Amino acid sequence: MNWLRRRQMQYNGMQSVLTLILQLTFTIITFRAIQSFHLETFFRHPPQGLPALIVLLAITIGYACGSFFAEFFIVLHGLLNMVR
Repeated sequence: MNWLRRRQMQYNGMQSVLTLILQLTFTIITFRAIQSFHLETFFRHPPQGLPALIVLLAITIGYACGSFFAEFFIVLHGLLNMVR
């Protein structure tokens, strides 16, 4: 029974690492995509909080996309284990 618990903990650790990597990757991709829009050109006098807004927006969208794909891979893994 101890080996089963160890295997489950190992799977949870891998799942956590995968989720973290996906969320960071999507956050960086989103940040670069938002920066490419050059939002400051839409304002005559850009607000001082615009860079912070861009960062927070990138984190929000990146977190959502990363969580979606992490959950997708978890469900896919479960489906593949069910078929075996």
